[in-house]
Amino acid sequence: MRHLAIPASILTLGLLAPLSAQQDRLDSGLDPAAPATPVFVRLVDQVLPAGPDFAAFCRKHADAKRRTLRVEVVTALRQKSAAGQRRLAKLLESLGDGVRDVQPYWIVNGFGCMATGKACQALAQHEAVAFVYRKPPRVPALHHIPPRRKASMEELKPLAERALAELAAAEKQPFPALDTLTPTWNLTRIKADAAWRTGALGNGVTVAIMDSGLLPVAPLLQALWRNPKEKLDGKDDDGDGFVDDLFGYDFVRDTGISIGDAPTSHGTMCAGIIAGRPTKVGDKLMVTGIAPQARLMVLRGMGVLRAYEYALAHDADVVSMSYMWVGIELGNWRGIYRLAHEHLAIAGVVSVGGAGNFGPGSRRRAPPGKQICLPKDIPCVIAAAGLDKRDKLPGFSSQGPCSWKGVRFYDDYGPDQPLLKPDVTAFATGYPVWNGIGKSRPPGWRVVHDAGNRLGLVVGPQGNSFSGPHAAGVAALMLSANPDLLAWQVKERMENTCKDLGEKGRDAKYGAGLLDAAAAVQAARGPAK
Repeated sequence: MRHLAIPASILTLGLLAPLSAQQDRLDSGLDPAAPATPVFVRLVDQVLPAGPDFAAFCRKHADAKRRTLRVEVVTALRQKSAAGQRRLAKLLESLGDGVRDVQPYWIVNGFGCMATGKACQALAQHEAVAFVYRKPPRVPALHHIPPRRKASMEELKPLAERALAELAAAEKQPFPALDTLTPTWNLTRIKADAAWRTGALGNGVTVAIMDSGLLPVAPLLQALWRNPKEKLDGKDDDGDGFVDDLFGYDFVRDTGISIGDAPTSHGTMCAGIIAGRPTKVGDKLMVTGIAPQARLMVLRGMGVLRAYEYALAHDADVVSMSYMWVGIELGNWRGIYRLAHEHLAIAGVVSVGGAGNFGPGSRRRAPPGKQICLPKDIPCVIAAAGLDKRDKLPGFSSQGPCSWKGVRFYDDYGPDQPLLKPDVTAFATGYPVWNGIGKSRPPGWRVVHDAGNRLGLVVGPQGNSFSGPHAAGVAALMLSANPDLLAWQVKERMENTCKDLGEKGRDAKYGAGLLDAAAAVQAARGPAK
């Protein structure tokens, strides 16, 4: 293995002095008598130890190249994690049954575990530990948990073989001429087709989609990212710790095959918006994908930090997320994910998702200031609101702002200067999406194309889950135009080229406004301002 020299500008950000008072390192509820509970132990030595460090890093590396910076950041993250685990090895051994099910991480230097209150107190006394978080209810645990149902490879192997065959066949065919394509109306409204005509179609860009997996729809199988060193042989061929991870990984069922069969699939609908390939519909060659030459890395599981690490380790450029934790008091736990996403950003990954469906007209409406939640409330994450076909904002569309007041290590964006979210606006409903079309589909969904095997195109699903993939697709177009554009610059230029909506300037309903893919791609090719 070639050992890289890590620039001091990256390594030295982690030299933060340990907190002096033990109680400052413990989350509420972790008193000495507490029984074993799920916790996350954050170590002191991080690339970005505290809130202001992300902005400082971005300023310092404004002229860096994204792909070069990625190598440096990932190496630093891994080195810090390995060193931290070594420093705590003796303490963990001495705590015996007080700490179990340890799962180390490097996207955030730390580990999840089950720990007693007494063990948490001991951990908090160690100089390498910055904070011990107590897991809130209804969010994924970060300690090691065996899968409830490990999928059978006999069951999934035919799907993997079909996907491999579709990929192989697609690679032999040239991409159709642009003047033969019929993009769905939502693509033309954000000017994706105009961006294509400048040569930006998502070529060379990998989008990791963190969702429910993928149905075996041909235009999506043809778009799959392929792990180049992995075979379908029951072995971990590339030594990454995952077996048969040909196209991503299913972290729910602990299997390398994240393609499955179900009556309906949220992930399939989102994936088709991002990178669906052209398909014959009647006498037209229809395209649903904003970036129809991008690749899809399919990661099943929501809020799984190991999936974040997988995406970064395998060079994903964009992460599209379809989860949000609303109506839960997350407290300091939010800081784990903010740090993870800031580390992703400085390593070159653009994180994107829908702003949520908890607006003032929603049946599930949330209070003002609580409608856009983790992870879409993170400053470096792009949160997309949605319009209908008439350019109206549906009542369900979540509105900002957001606050990080009182969150350990951050404590910013308070009531006087809140974080203005959403960031951009796209389209939330009314266009064809790929999905299952069996009898169990929800009422109101209209089938517009039957592709066979109970799969096809439907019109009817709605929600900002489908706005987010629009921004992911635009990010892919931008990175295909300029592969070394830094992740935070992608966000900035995407927002700066939006068409203003609502009140003048950025606002809490539409953010910067409606996406303009053509203008965003042009800005991506231009010099920094």
